[in-house]
Amino acid sequence: MKIIQMCRVEKLIMKYIFVIICAVVFHDDLGVNSQKFFPNLPVGDFRIEYKAFIRCQIKTNNDIRLNLYLSKKSANTTEIRGNVTIGKPIDDSWTANAIFAIKDSIGGWKDNAHIFKFEKACTTIKNFLGKEWKLALNSFGAENTNCPLLPGVYVGKGKYELTNFISNSNFPKIFFYGTYKVRFFLTDKNNIEHGCGSVVVEVKRPWETD
Repeated sequence: MKIIQMCRVEKLIMKYIFVIICAVVFHDDLGVNSQKFFPNLPVGDFRIEYKAFIRCQIKTNNDIRLNLYLSKKSANTTEIRGNVTIGKPIDDSWTANAIFAIKDSIGGWKDNAHIFKFEKACTTIKNFLGKEWKLALNSFGAENTNCPLLPGVYVGKGKYELTNFISNSNFPKIFFYGTYKVRFFLTDKNNIEHGCGSVVVEVKRPWETD
């Protein structure tokens, strides 16, 4: 299941693989300096800059509440703080959803740039997060780190840093560059939304600065 879910993400990247291969061949044949040529590619190795967490309220179902915010400790270190309220167990009967909007050249948001839908939400999220799963749950005071996630109010202790999120998780190690607003939420078997939040991030080339 984990492999199948990750393949959905990787398929989005495949259309650029040919471009990268051509770039490598072109680079080798002509002796072009890689630092001058490769910055123009739309996808590749990256680093994440976390900009904001946006709370969103679901009027019909308020049983999962994400009262979170980002705290910048330094130029390269960001923490997630706040609290999470879970009113009913989050198990594999739920579906996890993530919808990416990308900022265009004039500053507006282009919705539905990438759409992901993962069944067996709890297990899928646990596998996707990898080492970050326990780090996140422990930092919010959760004693149980297995599925399902139990009802309760979980308060962040200001210890959950996002510095190593990409390296610790199973997120693809190459991705499309740009500024994204990612809205994530859960749906039940009746396709009713529960819980909602959005995070704004910049996916940058490793050498890019502000």
